[in-house]
Amino acid sequence: MARDARPLKPTGVVDRDATTDFEQPVGTSLVHHLLEVGIVPMEDWERLPSDERRRLSSHCDREQMLARLVELGLLTEYQADRVGINKLFGLVLGNYRVLERLGAGAMGVVFKGAHVRLRQPVAIKVLPLFMSREQSSRNLKRFCVEINAAARIRHPNIVRAIDAGEVVSDDPADPVLHYYVMDYVDGEDLEQYVERLGPLGLDEACDLICQVASALQEAHVHHMVHRDIKPSNIRVTPERRAMLLDFGLVRHFRHRMTEPGTFLGTLDYIAPEQAYDASAVDIRADIYGLGATLYWCLTGRPPFEPKKSLAQEMLARQTQPPPSVRNVRSEVPEELDAVIRRMMAPNPADRYATPQAVIKGLIPFINRDRLVAVESPLASASRSEAESNGYIAGDLSRTPSTGRVLIVDDDAYIRNFCTLALKNEQLLCDHAGTGEEGLSLLQSKPFDLVLLDVHLPDTQGPELLRQIRENPPAPNLKVIIMSGEVPSDELAEVMLAGSDDFLIKPFTMLQLLARVKGALRLREAQNRSDLLTRHLVAVNHQLEQNLSARDSDLVHARNALVLALAELVARRDTAAPTGHLQRVQRYVRILATAAAGLPAYASQIDPNFIDLLECCAPLKDIGKVALPDHILFKPGKLDPDERIIMQSHTVVGAETLEKVARHHGASQGFLHMAVDIVRHHHERFDGKGYPDRIAGTDIPLAARIVAIADVYDALRSRRMYRPSLSHGAAMEVMLEASPGQFDPGLLQVFHERAGEFERVFAERPD
Repeated sequence: MARDARPLKPTGVVDRDATTDFEQPVGTSLVHHLLEVGIVPMEDWERLPSDERRRLSSHCDREQMLARLVELGLLTEYQADRVGINKLFGLVLGNYRVLERLGAGAMGVVFKGAHVRLRQPVAIKVLPLFMSREQSSRNLKRFCVEINAAARIRHPNIVRAIDAGEVVSDDPADPVLHYYVMDYVDGEDLEQYVERLGPLGLDEACDLICQVASALQEAHVHHMVHRDIKPSNIRVTPERRAMLLDFGLVRHFRHRMTEPGTFLGTLDYIAPEQAYDASAVDIRADIYGLGATLYWCLTGRPPFEPKKSLAQEMLARQTQPPPSVRNVRSEVPEELDAVIRRMMAPNPADRYATPQAVIKGLIPFINRDRLVAVESPLASASRSEAESNGYIAGDLSRTPSTGRVLIVDDDAYIRNFCTLALKNEQLLCDHAGTGEEGLSLLQSKPFDLVLLDVHLPDTQGPELLRQIRENPPAPNLKVIIMSGEVPSDELAEVMLAGSDDFLIKPFTMLQLLARVKGALRLREAQNRSDLLTRHLVAVNHQLEQNLSARDSDLVHARNALVLALAELVARRDTAAPTGHLQRVQRYVRILATAAAGLPAYASQIDPNFIDLLECCAPLKDIGKVALPDHILFKPGKLDPDERIIMQSHTVVGAETLEKVARHHGASQGFLHMAVDIVRHHHERFDGKGYPDRIAGTDIPLAARIVAIADVYDALRSRRMYRPSLSHGAAMEVMLEASPGQFDPGLLQVFHERAGEFERVFAERPD
């Protein structure tokens, strides 16, 4: 077969000017070959309308046909250009389609691709092909080293390697293509990021560099030196996560591939000793490059002015002092300037010894003022009572000074990072690398909060969480789950299993402090709530012991105490209407009194039932005191995971009251009704509510009554995300637009007494 007539072949990718020359088929032949090779997925082709497929197959003009394939999304511009010049070799690499060229460097060409079946976007690095045999052998060794390094290191700030292979063409003239596949990271490199935005703020720059330092610490643990730390090798995602790329020049401490005296790296960012001998450097060379990168982030310029020659440049690096950021930005603190100069000290012995030491030096410059303090909803508790529990009433802008945190994670870097960050907040930290160590510490010391990794060497985080919740070592112990791999559905299940919050790895210091402080503030509020509850129960117990038919004053005192507690809890919800609880009390009395005259309810509703219902109704949302601030105060719509957390307030509140009821038999009737209301007032009559999805008359009658009163008042009240509804509109929503939500019999009573509901709201509007 003549060379210009041979068929198209599916194999590797390379960016070069000449590979295979042949007469490109058009129409049916070209479509057949593109499908056969896998450049165009068969399912995408079959998804086209039949008329469009016929038009494409009958095309006689190759350029027009390729342009149309691009318009239809079957080819990218890059693929079309390659097909247009008869260079299909390399547009498919194993299980991956090559979509576009991202860039090139000394150690390879990088493409954006996608898995043929899964369609998962990936980045593919391919070894350059045009080089001498000696150079090819050397670069292939380095390429294999990079693949091995990327495969060995697992860290949330290092781009993960997921596959590798080689592609051999049927044509002996085509080279073998070596490639490896990485996760595709959306965003831009740090060089582009700073060029687009200008010099970064101190906290953002230090935060990004700390993330890269954490990646280098992981490489250091594996005895590796990156040797090419620079802005263009750091990817910044839209979430401002820094991802370290390109281990093409990596060196293992225990192996020497680079010949002595070899120059490797990018001149603006390499350490002086690396410019002299790249084979002898250690992690301190990476710290130098990281310091130079931080200089770039803060100034938007390289740290040194270029010299006339490479020799002059290298000599200057070895003799001149490190640059000062303050010469460019005078507002940079002297202390931060000193950190950067130490990172870039010409003598390696004068630099920080490890990336972990760099993180410790940079943490004080990450802005923590964004952590907005939230005043305690129970600030009316007496100062002496609060101080007796180690807290100061009304001052929730700080973390309790006696806070003790247990960090359970097998990653030493995570443990050290959390410890350094939390120590700056005057928190005491202990840490464990296994679940067994964590449980042992929990049994031997009092802790306020546990930071718990999902995956531990000897157990799974959720299993350890279950053990903690079954035998709580301390009241109101908070647990924050940490994970970088758990899907959202599994994470939601972990939240329902008892986690108070979660952190997605990698997290910044700001995110860590926000979640920890929020959890500790919540624990402080719950401790105060428990204190008030104990007082309430004690007073109520005393009242019930002396209660008689003529002791109505004591009943009123109990009711007043319940309402006061409910009001204190409601103060956490800044969106709650001011007169909501009092109106709900009047609504439920109206509804229950009218329903008592119906046969379906007469046996369940008596004057005592109505009195208890009126007293307990304000406690319906007492569980909201346990919700994290970022959920309770979120102004917009909650996402599915946040909604699960919000819905948990019914279970938390009910379980708290059940715990009280077990120890105070004299209050059984009152507390049992309160539990029914708190847990079930969001159930629906058709079984689609929460938390237990019970239906019909399985829902306690008290909860069914409160549900109608609560929804009516919510519709009539203004919220941040919607205006208030008129009485008529609220009635229409409840009677016509909410089928299956309410008890039909009670809904009919509500309809008949609608005028009384309207008068109650008019007498005490928001």
